[in-house]
Amino acid sequence: MPANSSQTSQDFRRHVAPFAPLALALLMNAVPSSSPTGEGATLAKQDIPDNVTAVQCEDNIADFQACHANYPTGCSKAAGYDAYLNYLKNGTPSPASGGITFLDQSAFDNLNAGTPNGLGQGNNHADFKQQLNNLGEGTQRGVIGYLYYFEATGAETSNCELTGPDKDGGNVDFHIGIGFDQALTSQVNAKNPAKPPQALQQKSVIVEMTPHYRAQFQDGIWTLANLTPALGHKVRVVGQLLVDSEHNKPADNCALDGTTAEKTHCWRYSIWELHPVTIFEYCQDDSCTQNSSNWIPLGGHSGGTSSGSLSGEESGEKPSPADGTRGPGSPTRSEKPQSGRASRS
Repeated sequence: MPANSSQTSQDFRRHVAPFAPLALALLMNAVPSSSPTGEGATLAKQDIPDNVTAVQCEDNIADFQACHANYPTGCSKAAGYDAYLNYLKNGTPSPASGGITFLDQSAFDNLNAGTPNGLGQGNNHADFKQQLNNLGEGTQRGVIGYLYYFEATGAETSNCELTGPDKDGGNVDFHIGIGFDQALTSQVNAKNPAKPPQALQQKSVIVEMTPHYRAQFQDGIWTLANLTPALGHKVRVVGQLLVDSEHNKPADNCALDGTTAEKTHCWRYSIWELHPVTIFEYCQDDSCTQNSSNWIPLGGHSGGTSSGSLSGEESGEKPSPADGTRGPGSPTRSEKPQSGRASRS
């Protein structure tokens, strides 16, 4: 690199970087909010900029509200994260009211197989934007499975590296594991849902409730305490389909070939996830089918109003090769949850 290149970089960082959060905030506001109807009316159908920038956190970011009002891609002390990935994570798509394709385990297998080689090797999510859009990233999808575990995560760049101090995780994501095998619900850790057996983690697809999304759409309703009655039960979840490329390594992603040690300690079935969650419901007696009316909204009760049918077509539709529907059922769990310590996004 030429000798004056380093000085130029330093000058740019000193004079331009402080304005990056404001510029990105204005850019974020210029993107139209997504319509609440259908799976396609989300970020992937809008003109998402490819050149969003990783920025350094300023001192004394008070909470998640200050974070997301000023840092659309989050921030970190080193500004070394994948800004485009965080931009997608931090979107706030309106809850869909219909036209949702539900993904079963085989659909996630197909997504795993279709994940581009090289994704996540460096902060390169934007390089694969079109390929990932073709696989459905950015559109709202649904999952019907069983709630295996949940936890409040630790510091993450998407949330400006904030943590507590509140024990209910108000500044961080809720990291939630959903599985497809009802038999595995016998292993649910009812005393501490944040510490599931490794077998449950390895069979779980991840869905994430983000702090600013919870505050905007489900304030005081989507809480760790309200997740407890759903633990071990059948759930119906809708959210933005996203591939969390920073975990595309064998030590995290069980879908990849790795060493014996990596295969033993990997902790997620797929790097494809729903992030952010836009709808979360559970079935108290596990009898619900995809379009049943007796789904219970999180924080509600058996007499509450569910989202009803979310299917794009009749529930008997034939799934496409990359999508599918599958309904499962499960036992009751109800213990007080504890916040998790690990930072898993």
